[in-house]
Amino acid sequence: MIENCEKYKRFIKACGVGSRDKVADSINSYVSYLNSVSRHLGIPINSETLASIDDLENLSKKLEEKSLSKKTINNYRTAMRHYVFMAQNA
Repeated sequence: MIENCEKYKRFIKACGVGSRDKVADSINSYVSYLNSVSRHLGIPINSETLASIDDLENLSKKLEEKSLSKKTINNYRTAMRHYVFMAQNA
């Protein structure tokens, strides 16, 4: 579950995410990545669980323990980084 999902979509769109998409929808991919983080770790994604780069690093370490591929974790990290930036600029 992602708190402020619509705000997140607007934020990443304003940051230029998806502006050059021809086939895939990057914005929906980022939302999907955050939903996957929530599901893998059993936590909601909100301003309490993902508010800083330290939170991002801690969640990334927990994801690494789940034996996910490095590429998958990197995708998740990118989406989480944008969420942190949104939370810090709220």
